[in-house]
Amino acid sequence: MEPASEALMRSALHDLANVLCGIRGILELSDPQQPLSPRDQSRLDAVIADGMVALERSRHLAMGTLPDTMVESGLDWRHQMEEQLKPLGVLFRRRFDVDFEGEPAQDRWPGELLRSYALALTRQVLPYIQGESLAIHCGADAREWRLHWPHATEIPESLRPELEARPRDIGARWVLFAGAALHAGISADKDGLRVHIPRF
Repeated sequence: MEPASEALMRSALHDLANVLCGIRGILELSDPQQPLSPRDQSRLDAVIADGMVALERSRHLAMGTLPDTMVESGLDWRHQMEEQLKPLGVLFRRRFDVDFEGEPAQDRWPGELLRSYALALTRQVLPYIQGESLAIHCGADAREWRLHWPHATEIPESLRPELEARPRDIGARWVLFAGAALHAGISADKDGLRVHIPRF
């Protein structure tokens, strides 16, 4: 087996094991004589949703395919972004504050591909951030789309090119794969982590 294929399989199995452990933990801590509480049901739903996302990304990575890149209206893109952030909010007990700025005429976003990239990158930066909320600023103009996580002041280790040999989960692999497809440029400093995606 090729090293790249083996590494991908190991990452997928690792992430799937985490999903199953999360489900088992919720069920083991629940009263077997009672139905799940609303809180535990919400956590279970979030773990399953997160696992389905990991499996979908694994399929794309294994086949070398990408999700839909059709440009969407800013309103639709924002709504779906906020909905897809909800499982992460439950799992990590965080609130996401997403805002958008830019020229109204340029308020169109490249569909599921960019959204899945932004969601995967958000998950990678979460362990580096303290507090109950995480801001994500989104902007667009005629030249580019921009994403900014002001509370994330460094690029996660899993995404640093100088640490190529570091084991990566599916989320990190997806950030690198989708980022390359989007020609995304990523940087970080004391003002936060920024991504610039050129419009072609």
